[in-house]
Amino acid sequence: MAFSKFKQRIASEVHKMAPGEFMVTRNTTPRQVLFGTDAGNIYLPDEVATQGLIDDTITSVGELMSTHILYVDGSRVDDYTADGSTIYPYKTIMAAITAASSGTTVYIWPGTYTEDLTLKAGVNLAGQSKFSVYIVGTTTFNTAGTICCERIIFKTSGAGNTLNFAGTGVQNLQCRICNFEHTSGDGHCVYWTNTNSSSKILQSEGNFTQAISTGGGTAFTSSATAAGSIILQMVTVKISDSADNVCVYLGGAVVWTHTQDAITGQVVTANTARFNITLTALTTGTVPVIVHNSTNATPSLLTSAVLTTASATYAIDGVGAFVFMALVYGSTGVGGNSTLNGGLGAIPLTMAPIRIRDSALLPAGAVATGLLGGTLEYDGTNLYFTAGTTRHTIDWT
Repeated sequence: MAFSKFKQRIASEVHKMAPGEFMVTRNTTPRQVLFGTDAGNIYLPDEVATQGLIDDTITSVGELMSTHILYVDGSRVDDYTADGSTIYPYKTIMAAITAASSGTTVYIWPGTYTEDLTLKAGVNLAGQSKFSVYIVGTTTFNTAGTICCERIIFKTSGAGNTLNFAGTGVQNLQCRICNFEHTSGDGHCVYWTNTNSSSKILQSEGNFTQAISTGGGTAFTSSATAAGSIILQMVTVKISDSADNVCVYLGGAVVWTHTQDAITGQVVTANTARFNITLTALTTGTVPVIVHNSTNATPSLLTSAVLTTASATYAIDGVGAFVFMALVYGSTGVGGNSTLNGGLGAIPLTMAPIRIRDSALLPAGAVATGLLGGTLEYDGTNLYFTAGTTRHTIDWT
C-alpha cells in the first residue's frame, strides 16, 4: 500500500502514535484509516485521496484499541487507569508484559525504564527508535517459546546479569538492533544456563559490552550444563577495561556462531562447547586470543578471521579439535606448547587439492603426519611443495 504525506492540520495526539490505525472525523463523520508517522508528519494511504479525505482537515482523533499492541510510556505522570492504549499507556514495561497475551507486541516510547523484567513467551518488545529505550535491571527469559526484541538497550550493574537465559524448555530469543551492557560489578552481560540443546539466541546488529571485568564479569558466559546455540551477525562483543580478561566463556554444550565484527578480550571454550567464527577480528593484549579446551570431537572453526595479541607468546592455545581457513595473525601464531590436534596446533582445513601459502612455512609436524599434502608454500626466499609426508624445495634456477 502506497502512502502520501498529509500536511493538513492534525490533532496533537497523532504525533505520538505508532504506525497503525486511528480514527479521524471528517465533516462530523468518524471513519477509520491506516496511517504512518515520522517527525510530526502523517502519511495516509494513496487510496484515501481518491475518497476526498486528504482534502479535508482532520479535526479530532479517536482512540483505537489493538489486540496486538500494548503501549508503554514511562514519562507519563498523570493519574489514569492504564489499558495499554496510546491514550492510556502502561507506565512500566513489566505491567504491559503481565497484561499481554501471546502474539502481542509491547511498544515502548523513548526513556529509561529502571525495572527487572521476566519475559513472557510470545510477547515481543519493540523500542520506538534506535538508542532511545533503556531498560536498567535484570531481564530473565526462562520459559519455552519465542520472543523478539528490537531497538532496545538492556543494561545493569553489580552482581546481577543483564540477561539471564535460563530454563529447560526450547527457547528462542531473537534480537535486532539491541545492546546488552553491564556497567560495573562482577555480573555478566549475558548468562546462559538453559539446558535445552534446541534453544537459541539470535542477535543481528548490536553489542555485548562488559565495562568492568576485573571481578570476573564477562560479555557472555554459559554454564557447564548449558546447551543450545547463539548466533551473532554484525555484533561487537567486548570488555572495556582490559583486553586480557575473559570476554567470552563457552561452557557446557553451547555452540557460538559469530559472523562479522569483533571480539575484544579472550575467548575460552570448556566442556564440549565450540565455536564457528567468520569475518571477525579477535584481539587481546598479553594473553592468547583463544584458549580452546573443548573435548568435542567436532572441531571449532575460524574462517577469514584476524587474531591480534600485542605480546602474548601465542595467539591460540589449548587442547581439542581446531581448524581454520584464511586465518591472519596480527602478531603471534599458534601455541607450540599446546596439544591442539595432538600437539600440531591449529590445522588448516583443506580447501582444494593444491593449497597456496605465501608466508611462513606451516609446522613440520603437520607435514610428517601427511596433513599438508598438496600444499605450495613460499617463505620469502624459496618455494616448497609437499607431497605425502615430504616437503620438497623447488629449484628456481
